Amino acid sequence: MRTLRTACVGFAVAMMTASSAHAVGESVGGFPNWRERTLHQFMNRARVDPASDLAACPAANCLEKSCYKAVPPLYYDLGLGKAARFHSDEMKQQNYFAHDSKCAVVSNIATIYPGQCKGAASCACTTGTATSWSARVKLFGPNTSGEIIASPTDPKQAFYLWLYEPTSVSTCGYNSQNGHRYNILQAGPAVGNGVTDAGASVGDFGGTAGTYKIPSGSHYPQSGASVEMWANWKDAAAPSQAVVNVEGKCSTMSLKFGTAQSGAYLSSLSGLSTGCQRYRFEFKDSAGTAVMFPETGSYYIGSSCASDGSDFSASPPPSCGCTPSCSGKQCGDDGCGSVCGSCEAGASCTDGQCVPIPTDGNPDPNDVNASGCSCDLSHSSSPAAAQLATASMLLGLLLLRRLRKNPV
Repeated sequence: MRTLRTACVGFAVAMMTASSAHAVGESVGGFPNWRERTLHQFMNRARVDPASDLAACPAANCLEKSCYKAVPPLYYDLGLGKAARFHSDEMKQQNYFAHDSKCAVVSNIATIYPGQCKGAASCACTTGTATSWSARVKLFGPNTSGEIIASPTDPKQAFYLWLYEPTSVSTCGYNSQNGHRYNILQAGPAVGNGVTDAGASVGDFGGTAGTYKIPSGSHYPQSGASVEMWANWKDAAAPSQAVVNVEGKCSTMSLKFGTAQSGAYLSSLSGLSTGCQRYRFEFKDSAGTAVMFPETGSYYIGSSCASDGSDFSASPPPSCGCTPSCSGKQCGDDGCGSVCGSCEAGASCTDGQCVPIPTDGNPDPNDVNASGCSCDLSHSSSPAAAQLATASMLLGLLLLRRLRKNPV
């Protein structure tokens, strides 16, 4: 039986770093994956309403739970996410469980992980003193305010192992017994989580606060007939619409934790079909402006749906209430704001079919003479174009005849 373990360290003050230029919620090189994004969402729903999420904590475990008040949600930081997943990987590859690295981590780890190095000592380590947890995170760019680790890979199990950790201290503030709970409910303003297959769960806090009105969203469990869809909202006013769109079927979300201006919204779905299904959260602010999460594309319900290890799709789900039309199509518009498919490299989409791109470097299949004129006029793109081409030829002949009659 595997022993469940947690560990936590932290600083009192969060420090800042530059924000990401990527669209909010999109996957970047496989970061974050479903487990990591779900941990982020669990943290945010607890932060906006600590009392509700701590209500089920065993009485002897959370003696200081009344100390925690609602705070802003965490935003995702890609650098923190990479640092956290690297630590999950290096602990798995090097067979240890601790905050500080087991060795001196190479200074260029951010450029070689994960493509060239998965965390094994043979590529991740060099000679010298073992790298501290905070110095390791700094190798990936951001400064940090705290780190938590736990042995489970399941996000719900890891999260509540952290949130409900036992303490014998009832005073407010950070201490060695309540550090996981304190970091989740007080650290930030951003987070990056790291969880690999058979690896530990890691959360690194710090970074910079964002401004997007949906800071996080995910679903749990990863697949099944019944799934809970969660998303956090943060704005000066309540949203005028809160729905989740699963493959064109929209379901209303209701406030579950926190306030309408800063709260966690839930929709419990049942009777879902099997296989990979795209979804996104579709809110509207008080002025009626659409706010999507992810900002572009969609997420998948289901496992192994995306080739990069994430659960992200560049294609959004169909519009709510619209029936996609993809009969006989390999690619192109489905009539509902999404696509029927995408073409592989070396092919382009023409009339719903993936057509190979010529390999001679010339996108026009017609022969081109030395002057650059395509001489196959029968392939004009429209009757008007054909007429223009014919007129050009006649004009050229008239000019030629005039030159012959009146040589210069």
